[in-house]
Amino acid sequence: MGLVLSVASALSLSPRVASADPVSRAVVERSLGGFEQGVDLASARAWGSAGAEHLMAIARDTDAVVAVRARALHALRAYPESSAVRAFLRATAGAPGQDVFLLRACLDALVEGFDDVAEASRYLADGRADVRDGAVWSLAASRNPAARAALRERLRVEADAAVRATITDALARDAAAVAPPSLPVSVTLRAPARQATARTRSSRRR
Repeated sequence: MGLVLSVASALSLSPRVASADPVSRAVVERSLGGFEQGVDLASARAWGSAGAEHLMAIARDTDAVVAVRARALHALRAYPESSAVRAFLRATAGAPGQDVFLLRACLDALVEGFDDVAEASRYLADGRADVRDGAVWSLAASRNPAARAALRERLRVEADAAVRATITDALARDAAAVAPPSLPVSVTLRAPARQATARTRSSRRR
């Protein structure tokens, strides 16, 4: 209860997440009720502090559908300047016996919204392979060099084949993204052709 009150208080005092026309919980819930697509960032930001409070309340609501709660957690990435939201996501992820689906949504929001690589990296050592896999997916979305370093370090000791494959794929995609462009094939083939033509002309002159 203390965490709930402190989060609400911190949000209400933050002018950078304030909303002139507070959104209702019903509107937020409707936005979370899509088949697969979650709330877009622009909408969530426009909701301001009231939206953040509703999203956290929905995430805590054990009577709500798990998928809706996960979308609410992920939507909290829209409030990167709120230390209260960040603390809520950390606490929710670390709750004993937390549902893996919800935990992974927290990690996604922490990395995408707060670039909280340090927190997500902690879960690379979790005893559950599906949690470790989720942490890898979350870290793969970050352009922070610390995320790449954490993945490379985990690859050295990871025993689960599926998690190792996810790490390897993430590092390969990152390497491809930063690799310099290769020389066009047409250019590499033209030079030898010109040299061959020159040699042919020279031999004819002789």
